[in-house]
Amino acid sequence: MKPPYYAVIFTSTQTSQTRGYKQAAQLMEELAQEMPGYLGIEGARNSDGNKQGITVSYWETLKDIARWKAQAEHQGAQRMGKSDWYQNYTVRICKVEREYSFEQ
Repeated sequence: MKPPYYAVIFTSTQTSQTRGYKQAAQLMEELAQEMPGYLGIEGARNSDGNKQGITVSYWETLKDIARWKAQAEHQGAQRMGKSDWYQNYTVRICKVEREYSFEQ
């Protein structure tokens, strides 16, 4: 990815009600890949039982992010997240102006 682009940082704490969560997460990733402006995704979840996680998706423009937020199946997953899957979550949208990395 070549900057500038946008990152949507989704941090969350899951509830104990995770039925259907993995399938929905997989579907959301597949649907996001089909959306205009989608650049990629990264994520991690704690394995020590406290159910905290972070997912970062990357997009070309703010309009692309808005289209993704409004996508019908994504809105359904958002409702399920609020009612069943998450104790809390925070979404941050950031403009990436510079990046660098190291690889061995």
